[in-house]
Amino acid sequence: MDHEPPPFVEARRGTTSLGPDHEFPADLAGLALVELQVLHSRICHQLDHEYLTGPDGPHPVTLDRYRELSAQLDAREGAAAGAAS
Repeated sequence: MDHEPPPFVEARRGTTSLGPDHEFPADLAGLALVELQVLHSRICHQLDHEYLTGPDGPHPVTLDRYRELSAQLDAREGAAAGAAS
């Protein structure tokens, strides 16, 4: 089955980060694990950039997205560990 990734998973304009003004999914639970991992990578790259270049640190939207993604990844890891028991 061909599956086209959502726009927030694809790197646009040659960037591997995802800024606060870029599209972000409302429901992370509906994403495949690989889509979630790609999104997490792009947000981590954005955080690195913001920590290094922003005098006030990272943008609050970027931090919120990072926390949401981390919580979703942790929940999936916990569910996978529980299923393996």
